[in-house]
Amino acid sequence: MTEYNVSRGALVAALLLAPAVQAAAQDGVTAPAETASDNQIGEIIVTAQKRGENVQKVPIAITALSGDTLAQDGVVTTLDLTQAVPGLQINNLFQSSNPTIFLRGVGVNDFNPASSGAVGVTVDDVFLNSGVGQLFAVFDIDRVEVLKGPQGTLYGRNTTGGVINYATKRPSFSPDFSASVTAGRFNQLFFDAAGGGALIEDKLAARASMTIKRRDGWAVNLQDGRDINDLETYAGRLQFLLTPSSDIEIHNKIEGGVTKSSALGHQSLGVFNATENRPCTGAEIIARTICVNPITGYQANADIDEFNTNVLNNSEKLTNFADRLLVSIDTGNINITSVTAFVYNKRELNQDVDYSPFAIAELPLWTEKSEQVSQELRISSNGSGPLKWIVGAYYLQERLSSLVNFTLLREFNPDPTQPFFDPASSIMTVERDFTQRTTSKAVFAQLDYELTDSLTATAGIRYTDDRKKLSFITYAGPVNPDSNSQARLQDRLLGFIDSNPGNGAIDLPSRTVTTLKKPTWRLALAYQAAPTVNAYASYSRGVRSGGYNTGALFSGVEFNEVNSESIDAFEVGLKSDLLDRRLRLNLAAFYYDYRNLQVFSLEPDPNGAAPIQRLQNADAEIYGAEVDIQARPISGLDIQLGAAYVHATYSDFVDPIRGDFRGNNLDKAPRLQMTGRATYSYDIGDDWTGRIGADFSYQSKVFFSAVNAEPMASGRHGEINLNAGFAHRDGIDLSLFVRNVGNKRYRADMNDLSSLGFYFPIYNEPRTYGVTVRYAM
Repeated sequence: MTEYNVSRGALVAALLLAPAVQAAAQDGVTAPAETASDNQIGEIIVTAQKRGENVQKVPIAITALSGDTLAQDGVVTTLDLTQAVPGLQINNLFQSSNPTIFLRGVGVNDFNPASSGAVGVTVDDVFLNSGVGQLFAVFDIDRVEVLKGPQGTLYGRNTTGGVINYATKRPSFSPDFSASVTAGRFNQLFFDAAGGGALIEDKLAARASMTIKRRDGWAVNLQDGRDINDLETYAGRLQFLLTPSSDIEIHNKIEGGVTKSSALGHQSLGVFNATENRPCTGAEIIARTICVNPITGYQANADIDEFNTNVLNNSEKLTNFADRLLVSIDTGNINITSVTAFVYNKRELNQDVDYSPFAIAELPLWTEKSEQVSQELRISSNGSGPLKWIVGAYYLQERLSSLVNFTLLREFNPDPTQPFFDPASSIMTVERDFTQRTTSKAVFAQLDYELTDSLTATAGIRYTDDRKKLSFITYAGPVNPDSNSQARLQDRLLGFIDSNPGNGAIDLPSRTVTTLKKPTWRLALAYQAAPTVNAYASYSRGVRSGGYNTGALFSGVEFNEVNSESIDAFEVGLKSDLLDRRLRLNLAAFYYDYRNLQVFSLEPDPNGAAPIQRLQNADAEIYGAEVDIQARPISGLDIQLGAAYVHATYSDFVDPIRGDFRGNNLDKAPRLQMTGRATYSYDIGDDWTGRIGADFSYQSKVFFSAVNAEPMASGRHGEINLNAGFAHRDGIDLSLFVRNVGNKRYRADMNDLSSLGFYFPIYNEPRTYGVTVRYAM
């Protein structure tokens, strides 16, 4: 029996859905007992508003994924979330460890680390300010929450697009242990283990976890036979939970790791049709085997997994360390929470940019280091009355340093045994050296008040005071016989970014200060139409600080300042559990007024060979709708379907070189994204349970630049993954998986270096398969 009538179409749609996910609570929050039967969708507890709440009652569009779901779907890094969350785009182009993240079309395409993204990433309440290291190893995860839309009250700066919250599994006073081994294609060998329990009964608990991930690359360098796109990760985490009394909790988490791999491989697609002696069309460039680089005559291989790079040690290494201390005091009426954290990330990159046998563009040295300290203090109500409140203060300080050597056109050194410098022909090595110190301070408050038994109002405000100090300089000097030389260039250089480039003298570094002092807010109304039906409407503002283009290399024109961006977001939504909690239907519609968004691009320089890295402001309009449907039509069958429609266009954007882009689609904003998954579990005798499952992802055409033309685009595409397994009641689980069953290959991202005779795209992973054995007690 049900209180709700649904159409036959809705029931058919429900049978296409994917499983409901379970999510436990985070530090200081206890999940309520699960009351759902085997035929009902379970309750999901999230901490999106810094307190444990049923996700169906939070007036924010949220996608929550449990750790078990992440493991079953093969989520290894943040990058993998794209196939699980409609409306989310995560790409990596120059470096595999530095992603560009877009949510509902809001993001920034700047891969330089000084430009903090528009979608915040937090791990256990710690905000990661820099993009360095945001693609960390995912292991021993309790859940991931993706909050959509500006989160300018409880999260603050640089969350104009939303927030991705990671919550790791915390220590327990009950003993537990789990381990898993995965073996698969490309000599994949992943090992994860975690365990812990009480050291002192009811007083001190500990948990240790680790991961080792190794996999050969699926691509090869034909010059020496080395793999490209391989993976090698080692990471560990140690936690202690101290409860000296029933109202005090102290939680310390220390973690670190190293990831070593070949630098991200990308093809080198030429731009000139030598047969017909003319520039190639976009379609010809994408065809790969028609066009050549007009500078070298090089043509890309027909096989997208075969490369010809003269740099034999393309490599990337990421080292990270973090220490977080959480103290929670429950006085009965209020809860006081302090989160203190230190985060360290260092990335070292050596890469051939043009990925050809010729020395056209090389990065023999790219080193970045981020050291971040942060402190957050929150005080929140614990009462059960009509008013709930939270107030807090936040402080962050980060020192980010970067050193880059970029060698250009070394192939044309007339005597390869000697250094050579010809700036008129762009034959040079450029070194960029900068340090940015960021200080962010904020105070915030949010109130939730029950106006009636069914209507709740939310009002939140945050005031942010950001300050960036940047010391920046680039130099130019000769190309060296050894392209991997890491020698500094100051002894023989021409000043490039200086007050008077024409005099040939080196100035002191440019020193700039950028400030942001602005309020952000959130207003919402939530209406409980029935015990399991909730509607909401909200208006929120988010901001993202401005700054300077730290990608500048070749020209002072590149080193420009951009204004801080802001976004006004209006959203309405419906969250409902229907058919006696067998069907969950969530809907959302939104409109964004997006001002001064920061647009990054690589574009040809009409006056020289070197490409221009440009950072500019523009305005945009975004609107769309999302649907998330979960169902359990019969015992053992979980199905889900998610879809996001996003219409994102520039309302005001005129590029001084490339023209008027008003009306064009935003970068990384496909009109339609869909995800779905289904799993059926069944008993095999008294001791074993079997399961079979499938999931898919689909997206429509996406553009990689504001130009909105080939080849800087990728057509519609999708992937299907399959899995099956058996579980024993004693904790042993065996599963088989196949990812990208159809081996569909497509361009995942792309950059324009046509001024150097090529475009470079990266492609998605090919078909993979394997087996996983897990044990949990």
